[in-house]
Amino acid sequence: MKIKSSHLSMVVMAALCFAASAVAQNDVLRAAAGDKYVISARAGGVNFVEGAVGIIRKDGRGGHLLKGDKLEIGDRISTGEDGKVEILLNPGSYLRLGGNAAFEFKTTALDDLKLAIDHGSAILEVFAADDFKVTVLTPHNKYFLVQTGVYRVDVPEQGAARLEVWKGKAQAGSEIVKGGKAVTGSGAGIAVAKFDRDEKDPLEIWSKGRSKELAKITASLSRNSTRTALMQSFIGRGWNMYQSFGLWIYDPFANTYCFLPFGYGWSSPYGYGYGRYLGWYQLPPQVYMPPANTGGGGGSPVHQSTTLATQGDRSPVPPFVRMQGTTGTGRGFSNTASNPDAQPSYSPNISSPSSSGSGGASFPVREPKSPEPQSKKP
Repeated sequence: MKIKSSHLSMVVMAALCFAASAVAQNDVLRAAAGDKYVISARAGGVNFVEGAVGIIRKDGRGGHLLKGDKLEIGDRISTGEDGKVEILLNPGSYLRLGGNAAFEFKTTALDDLKLAIDHGSAILEVFAADDFKVTVLTPHNKYFLVQTGVYRVDVPEQGAARLEVWKGKAQAGSEIVKGGKAVTGSGAGIAVAKFDRDEKDPLEIWSKGRSKELAKITASLSRNSTRTALMQSFIGRGWNMYQSFGLWIYDPFANTYCFLPFGYGWSSPYGYGYGRYLGWYQLPPQVYMPPANTGGGGGSPVHQSTTLATQGDRSPVPPFVRMQGTTGTGRGFSNTASNPDAQPSYSPNISSPSSSGSGGASFPVREPKSPEPQSKKP
């Protein structure tokens, strides 16, 4: 009897351990190929930490922030004097904090990303458009980043916050701020003036260097290994083309996440070419339709010849295609598994009330025969 009871206890313990492990590794099991590449479409990953960086979770727990941690809405990050941290925003976008800074997420939605910077300096490298703006909140200011670009926010302990637009376009109150200009103050006290983009401090130099390094890592992603990871994650419903502009891919060799765009010809907001895109990995010729009910993740794979009718409350046009239609970023999605020289499988002529301001959009795409990694000069 004792032996049976002992065996039963061992089985129960093993089951509990397995269940705990399965819960803890749910994202990895759903998205990873083997134990190497991990695919993600979420914001909140901690991609780089240097110096003293602390975290206070929404539930009040505190500790040191580590590379690989995941941030949720309401988690508060603070850096020491020597601290630096890089946070993954929506795929393709980054927040980089310097010393003596504090921030937290307010929302993490692709089309309505909001983050609060309480004090200190931060640089945002973001893909943005009118439909996919990024909102930056400070104690007395609100900035809307409405165009792909590079932005710096400085929030002193005392005094007015300042937004510098290195590339792109932002809105502060009724003021539209373009590249090379900075806005200071709030309300009736807003002032817009030019600034010298040739003067760069260590935070700016580090941010640009990270962008260049991460673009090189994307260009080095192997076809065979990454293709397997993409397929396993796709089948596990870890991503679809209606969630983002691309995917975060963890490269075990570089020990970091990098961005893989869905469209061909994309470059980072700093201007560094990625050299890879989803179609380069020759996945089966299908697209992921948005679900009919929830309008969120999931959905079912369907062949590209299926009519792309509006389902639920989501436009049938993927965000990255909408971005290309309004900003000219990249050249679209191509999927040429059976014939690399064939016309791309995603070149829709879609008419939808929500797909563009004119009520319709056409996105023909042409593909080079052998796309190779490229890096644009800054």
